[in-house]
Amino acid sequence: MALNLNDKRIPFGGQFNSTMLLVLLLVISLVLVVVYAREGEEGPLHTIQDSTSALSSPLSSIGAASSSLAASATASLEDLTADGQTMNQLQESNATLSQMVVELEEYRQEANRLESLIGLHDAYGFTSVAARVTGYSSDSYNRIITIDVGSASGVTEGLPVMGTTGVVGQVISVSTYSSQVRLLNDAQSGVAVMLQSSRSEGILSGSVEGVLYLEGVDEGVEVTEGEAVITSGLGGGYFRGLVIGTVSKVEQRQGDATRTIVITPNASFDNISEVLVVLGMSNNGAADENQSTANAIISTVGPDALLGNTSGNTTSNNDQTQNNSDGSGESSDSGSDTSTNSNEGSE
Repeated sequence: MALNLNDKRIPFGGQFNSTMLLVLLLVISLVLVVVYAREGEEGPLHTIQDSTSALSSPLSSIGAASSSLAASATASLEDLTADGQTMNQLQESNATLSQMVVELEEYRQEANRLESLIGLHDAYGFTSVAARVTGYSSDSYNRIITIDVGSASGVTEGLPVMGTTGVVGQVISVSTYSSQVRLLNDAQSGVAVMLQSSRSEGILSGSVEGVLYLEGVDEGVEVTEGEAVITSGLGGGYFRGLVIGTVSKVEQRQGDATRTIVITPNASFDNISEVLVVLGMSNNGAADENQSTANAIISTVGPDALLGNTSGNTTSNNDQTQNNSDGSGESSDSGSDTSTNSNEGSE
C-alpha cells in the first residue's frame, strides 16, 4: 500500500509520542518543584532564579517608568483642564470688575457735575430744580434738549436753564414730568443781555452755525475782547445777572455801519448731562451783590471756584463788603446831619 504524503492526519504513533512528551514534562516539573522546596537558598535552582530576575529587572524598570510617565501625562492633562477653567473664571471676574470701574467712574463724574450745580445754586442764591438731560435734537435749525422735570416740579415756560458754568437756554414747553429747552445757540434764541463793565445793553442771538452774536449795542460804546456778558433781565424770562459768556471777537468791516460782536459762552452746549432750572431769584429777581460776585467768580476763575477754591476772591469780596459798610456808615452820618439840620430848622 502506497503512503499518501498529502494526508495530514496524525498517525497513531504521533499521538502517542505527544502524550508521552506531556507526561514527561509534568514529571520534570514535579521533580523541580520538590527539589526547589528541599534545597537551600544556595541551591542551583535558587541561583538560576536570581540570575533570571537580574536579567529581567531592567525590563521591569522600563515598564514601571512607562507607567509613571503615562500617569504624569494624564495628571498634566487634568491640570491643564483645571487651569483652563480657572482662566475662564478669572476672565469673567476681570470683565465684571472692568464694568464696575466704568460705572463707578460715571457716578464720580456725575457727582462732580452735581456738586458744581450745587455750588452755582449757592453762589447765586436762587431757587432751582436739578434735572437730567434725556434727549437731544440733532437738527441744527432746532437746537433743543429734553429734561426730566416738568410742571410737577414747578417748571414753567420761559424759565432760564443753567449748566455748571453759565446759562445754556430757556424752557419753551412743559409737560407734567418733562420739558424742552431751547439752547442759547439756537437760531431762534434771543436774550436781553448787557456788558458787565460798561452796563451797555444788547440782544444775544444764536445762529444756524451755532455761533452767538451780540447785537444792538450802541456804536459809541467801546467793546473789548474778554469783557463779561450777563443777562439784563429786560423782556422777562431770563432773570438779571446770570452769566452768559465773554466777548471773543469785535469786528467792523470798512463801509459797514454796524460791527460784529462774537460771544463765547461759558457753558458748553455739547454733551450736557445735568442742568438747573432757575425757578426764582432773590429780591424778586433783581441782581444783588451775591449774583455779581458769582458772575465775577465764574468769569475769572471758572467753575472750580464754586467747589470751594475761592480763597483769592474771598479777600476782595470782604474788602468790597467793608467798602459797602463804610459807604453805608457815611450815608448814615449824612442822614443824621440832615436830620439835625431839619430839627434846627424846626426850632
